[in-house]
Amino acid sequence: MALWKVLLDAYTFYESITKRAGGLQELPSVDKAVWYMEKVAMSVGALKASPTEENLKKTLKTLAQVRDRLGISTEILERAASDYYVAVSDLPEDPVERHEAVDEVTIELNMALKSVLFEILYRLVIREFLPEH
Repeated sequence: MALWKVLLDAYTFYESITKRAGGLQELPSVDKAVWYMEKVAMSVGALKASPTEENLKKTLKTLAQVRDRLGISTEILERAASDYYVAVSDLPEDPVERHEAVDEVTIELNMALKSVLFEILYRLVIREFLPEH
């Protein structure tokens, strides 16, 4: 699923919950979840648009904030971001091999990003509405 679709689904879910629950004041965790989801997605997007060492460091710093502040495992996304940076920094000359190398690390990065976004959504929003065990 494209990243913009994940974010659109999250936003739609957010809108439906805030209307049902009577507003954002009653759901500060939704606001927090959307903020961190946007922050992570934009950071990874900046890395993909311009895979520099500076953007990798910024992305890893953002992921450390998510890990430390929300208690969400970001190791897979950290590794995927690093793998992406390394792969696109040292691309083969052959166009077919270049394409395959970029595709593989891009898919890895996108899947890891989606996993972290869903974890943020689950931990901060969905879990609130599940019945107690």
